[in-house]
Amino acid sequence: MMDDSSSQEMPKQSTFNGMRYLFTLMGFFGYFTVYAVRVNINVAIVAMVNSTAVYHPSESSSGECKVDTPSFLSNDSAYDPPADGEFVWSPNMQGVILGAFYYGYCITQIPGGRLSEMYSAKWVYGIGTFITALLTLVTPLAARWHVGALIFIRAMEGLAQGVTMPAMYSLMGRWLPDCEKGLLSAIIYCGINMGTVVTMPLAGLLCRSDFMGGWPSAFYVVGIFGCVWFVAWCLLVTDSPVNHPYITAKELKYITSNQKIEQNVELPPIPWLKILKSVPFWGLLITQIGNDWAFYTIVNDLPTFFGTILHIQVEKNGFLSSFPYLLQTAVGTLVAYVTDKMMRKGLTTTNFVRKFCNTVSSVGTAAGLIGVCLAGCDVRLHVAFFTSSLALGGFCTCGYMLSHLDLSPEYAGTLMGIANTVSNLSGFLAPQVVGSLTEESQTLHQWHIVFAISIVMMLTTSVVFIAFVTTEKQPWATQEPQYTVLEQTEPLQIQHKYGTMDKGDV
Repeated sequence: MMDDSSSQEMPKQSTFNGMRYLFTLMGFFGYFTVYAVRVNINVAIVAMVNSTAVYHPSESSSGECKVDTPSFLSNDSAYDPPADGEFVWSPNMQGVILGAFYYGYCITQIPGGRLSEMYSAKWVYGIGTFITALLTLVTPLAARWHVGALIFIRAMEGLAQGVTMPAMYSLMGRWLPDCEKGLLSAIIYCGINMGTVVTMPLAGLLCRSDFMGGWPSAFYVVGIFGCVWFVAWCLLVTDSPVNHPYITAKELKYITSNQKIEQNVELPPIPWLKILKSVPFWGLLITQIGNDWAFYTIVNDLPTFFGTILHIQVEKNGFLSSFPYLLQTAVGTLVAYVTDKMMRKGLTTTNFVRKFCNTVSSVGTAAGLIGVCLAGCDVRLHVAFFTSSLALGGFCTCGYMLSHLDLSPEYAGTLMGIANTVSNLSGFLAPQVVGSLTEESQTLHQWHIVFAISIVMMLTTSVVFIAFVTTEKQPWATQEPQYTVLEQTEPLQIQHKYGTMDKGDV
């Protein structure tokens, strides 16, 4: 119901009932940007390092996988190794460089969640991403100055980007209606995979080219893209649908009437002790640790495995390392569409969907990595198993990744901040474990140990998720005293730019 007293000042409403779709699109490109500036170095480092000086085949590699079979998907006799790079960094040092991003990334997760809930999730997310893009632009300069400067820049990038994931969860809790949460959140998450899919092969091509000096262009291109995205984000996104200037009353009603969160309340101090005593939250935290360990092991070190063990050229390396994420994107989106539709029709419960999808994701990823360990030197099998492993991992978009919103949409940013702080320790621990295992021996056996760790992690945390995580909104997130009503009349009303709508209309 619209307030007559404000009707004269009401701006013309948009006839497009899709501001939530605009938010979803901008969220997609936000995650695309976040992961583009994060993973470009994973491929670029192959071209940056002087492989001749670093890898001594007689000492560090068993030579198990010969360069003898011509094929796009094989280590062929026409193999053209990349020109030796500028830097002599040992595998251990490369692990430190790849992991440096997560030194800072783990620090700002919880502050990012709280700042998003207390102030503006839009600006926390946007500024964090923008700073990361700017730092990406100066990465080549830092690398040429000193390896310590490069490590510092990567750590600062992580520090800035650490606020983004919690901020996005805070935004999704306010923008996404529950009946579309699975599909719209899956589309936003697709930005993670597409940022990886596009950036890794692009970085490979740029590293092999003369454009802007070769490998430095892999940082310049994604840094510029990030700056352009930030301008669009500032103009098109708001903290919630309630204060978007062009949302229609019809769409606002649709969104707010399909949510567990109250849009017109101010949250009190977060119940830290109750969260830390929450068994479902601990189950979610453990699950996220296992998934992130496997994810970071693959995304950070798969290019190195393909390059040093299977001898795949750098531009092919970028494509083969990223292609599985394209399929993972398709799988995740399809699963989200199907499960949302099934839940709307009452054919299944949210709890069953979360546990089924998370199990398929974890067990499927583990099975694929087991296949990798049995593939020997057959590049075709390696690609097939890595692809199937990551594709099945797409089920997680409807599994544990939505559980933060299930437990408490109000505090989803903080829950993600806490979980991401702990789970992303694997972001720098995993590369260092890989570096330690392969420092003296670049062999299939050593890499199989690397993959076996991820297999155990995935299977163990899958059981934990089934046993302890729930989709019920937690008591500490629903207790009545935790809400302070900002505006209340009889009946309860929601303030909006177009006027005042009764809660019954929403």
